[in-house]
Amino acid sequence: MGIFGRDGNISIIRVGTLAALLGVVLVVGGIVLFYLDRAAHQVPLDLEAYPGAVQVGVANRSDVSRSVVFEIKNATAEDVSAFYQQKMNQFYGNSEETCKRFPQAGNYPDYDRGVPDVIPYYFACLFDRSGFQITQYTRVNIQPGIKEYVGSVVVEYDQNWQR
Repeated sequence: MGIFGRDGNISIIRVGTLAALLGVVLVVGGIVLFYLDRAAHQVPLDLEAYPGAVQVGVANRSDVSRSVVFEIKNATAEDVSAFYQQKMNQFYGNSEETCKRFPQAGNYPDYDRGVPDVIPYYFACLFDRSGFQITQYTRVNIQPGIKEYVGSVVVEYDQNWQR
C-alpha cells in the first residue's frame, strides 16, 4: 500500500493509516522494552568478584535485599579497592564515580584505642543501576579483616533490588 491514491496525489487517509500503525508499533514496542528493563532490575546486581575471593556467607535480609561476604587472602584492602575501582570505571563508562575510603585517612579512633570488633577503615564502592521507579544497586564494602579474618580482606556485597 503506497501513500498515493488512484489519482496520483497523496492520500490523507493512507498517510493517516500508516501514521496510526507506526504509532501503535512504537507504543507496543515501548511497553515491551519497559517491562524487559523492569524485569532486568528485579534481581540482584551481581558483580565479578576479586580473583581468588572465597564466598564465606550469604544473609538474605528480605526478598529484595541480601548480603554476600567474601574473604580474600594475599591482598590488601587497597589492592581490592583498586580492582573494584576499575570495575566502576567500566560500569559507569568514566572515572567520575569512585570508591570512597572511610575515614579518608588513617584509622577510626576507636580502632587506634584498641576497642574490640572495630575495623580500622573501609572502602565503599557503589554500583547503581536504578531506573525509572525501580531500585537495583550493589554497594561493595571492603575492609581489612579483624578477629578470625586477620591477615585477609573482607568484602561484602550489600545488594538491593525491587520487585
